[in-house]
Amino acid sequence: MLPFHVNVPYPMLLERIDFVINHRFHPEIYISGADLDGCDKMKVKQLAETLHEKGLTCTIHGPFMDLSPGGVDWRIREVTQDRLSKTIELANVFKPKAIVFHPGYEKWKFDGEVGLWMENSLRTWKPLVEKAKEGGLTIAIENVYEESPDSLLMLLKEINSPHFRFCFDTGHHNVFGKKPLSLWMESLGEYLVEVHLHDNFGEMDEHLPVGEGSFDFRELFALFSQWGINPIYTLEPHQEDHLWRGLEAAKQYLL
Repeated sequence: MLPFHVNVPYPMLLERIDFVINHRFHPEIYISGADLDGCDKMKVKQLAETLHEKGLTCTIHGPFMDLSPGGVDWRIREVTQDRLSKTIELANVFKPKAIVFHPGYEKWKFDGEVGLWMENSLRTWKPLVEKAKEGGLTIAIENVYEESPDSLLMLLKEINSPHFRFCFDTGHHNVFGKKPLSLWMESLGEYLVEVHLHDNFGEMDEHLPVGEGSFDFRELFALFSQWGINPIYTLEPHQEDHLWRGLEAAKQYLL
């Protein structure tokens, strides 16, 4: 069994569940806002039961388009919280190893006022973390536009819960990160539960297979080995041939 999860949209997973089972892939199920509105509860239950029966674990990636957990406008936060809350309710059926959400801090959008983002973020995340705790679930916030680990570390420390952790995205760091990998792992390694593995050349979030861009995977896995970090590893291919190339490339680090 390969020690990888593979990101797959919920509708695609329904269509290709036999493919996933035959290849023993552990899915990271991407749930969009449209999926939350339109999914059939019976199909969700059947899918979850199938994964459990086949011995496949999963993670969940929640919706993120248009959402802002730390947004200044309370109506935007209200919609965001509703979307994320419904994702947690859906996750209770799947019992995933982690639920990945985007925290939504962008220094340009917030004019560098991280304190304003933090104040509003706490209003959003605290009840969501309690909801996750009730179901025995873990939320993992993912770096996206963050240039340094500082804002994420502030939020993780303030929430201070084993049900609120960190997901490190290699591709996002390669495009937006300004601080070295060693600092990110030194700051956030103790909170790390999942890693998204994909590559690019530092200019666009291309979602290339591992090793086909400029991200330093050798350094990343050396840091994991040095500090005894063993997170969930999730591939995020946007093309099927990228899946196979990414798997082969990632094996050298884990098998």
